[in-house]
Amino acid sequence: MYGYDILIEDSLKPWLIEVNACPSLTTSTEVDRVLKTQVIKDAFDIVVPPDWGEGEGKHGANTFKEQKCGNFHLIIDETPGANPNDPKGKKGPIKQGGLWR
Repeated sequence: MYGYDILIEDSLKPWLIEVNACPSLTTSTEVDRVLKTQVIKDAFDIVVPPDWGEGEGKHGANTFKEQKCGNFHLIIDETPGANPNDPKGKKGPIKQGGLWR
């Protein structure tokens, strides 16, 4: 989880100031506490989904199947075979649309 510091001009143009690899999770208001608590819960649900300990699956691998969790949205599906240009489910870096996944 990263913390992005963004400055928004009066014309609504955003400027990225910095990206924090270890953002502060301290709170100073009730709204701040509710927001950060939900972000932590959603991130935990993605990393350790509710069915993680069930069955004989790969423990330690991400098994989260949803496209959305809270305000997080899946933007790159790295599941083997999810890439239509890679029907065999080949692993490794694949350049697609100018982004490496």
